[in-house]
Parts: sequence; C-alpha cells; structure tokens
Amino acid sequence: MNTVSENIFQELDFFAVSFALGILLVLVYDCLRIFRGIVRHRTLWISLEDLCYWIMTAFATFAMLYQKNDGLIRGFAIGGVGLGMLLYNQLISRYTVPYIVRFLKKVIHIVEKAAYFLLTPFRKASKAVADKGTLLQNKSRKIKKYCKNRLKKMQNEIKIGLTKK
Repeated sequence: MNTVSENIFQELDFFAVSFALGILLVLVYDCLRIFRGIVRHRTLWISLEDLCYWIMTAFATFAMLYQKNDGLIRGFAIGGVGLGMLLYNQLISRYTVPYIVRFLKKVIHIVEKAAYFLLTPFRKASKAVADKGTLLQNKSRKIKKYCKNRLKKMQNEIKIGLTKK
C-alpha cells in the first residue's frame, strides 16, 4: 500500500511531466514559427502545417497520459500541459523567436553573398560559353539560310532547263 507522501510524489511527478510536455510542444511550434519566418508560406500550407502539428500534439499528449496515468484524462494533467505552454510562450518564446528569425535571415543573406562571390568565375565562364554557343548558332543559321537559297536557285535552274527543251 502506498503512503500518502508517495501518492503526492507520483501526482507531482505526473504534473511535472505534463508541464514539461507543454513546454516541449511550444518549443516544437516555435521551430515551425521560425521556419515560417524564414520561408514565406501561403495560407493553405500554414493550415496543413498546423493540422499536422495539432495531430502530433494530440498523439504526444495521449502517449504521456497513457504512460503516466494509464490513459486516464485528469484535469490537472491537461492544466499542466496548458500551463507549461502558456508560461513558455509568454516568458521565453515571445522574445526569442523574432530574434532567431532575424539572426537566421542575416546568416542566410551572408551565405548568399558569399556563394554569389565564390560562384562569379563560374557564372562568367558559363556566360562566355553561352555567348560562343549563340555565336555558333547564328553562324549555323546563316549557313542553313545560304544552303537553302542555293538549293532553291539550283532547283529553279533545273526547272528552267527542263522547260526549255
């Protein structure tokens, strides 16, 4: 038989796990918000991402309830998840997500500039090759046009020669 203090300790452990799950769920959603801040989304994609997030959240909450409390839904467990989500969102997430998005955008901008600088010789070389290809294409068009005109002249000369006889 469990003593009262052991029961209280188990309930406190259950509440702490619920609270930690709430923090983890908002942390995952913050990653999604950071991704959205870097890559612009349309409403349809945002809705699908949110739907997947909430399905994952439901499974995670159910798994926690199943493991810690044999699947019984208890109000203070849901309250612990909600409280963890609320406190993390208000105290940490609100201030960190915008700064992380700005920082990552700057990093991406620097990487893009570096890639542009490093790839400049390749861009110039490909442009030179493309220009030579255009030059060859123009020459081949002129040769094709010249051959076509010569063949038409020969055809007309043959027709004239055949009709004179």
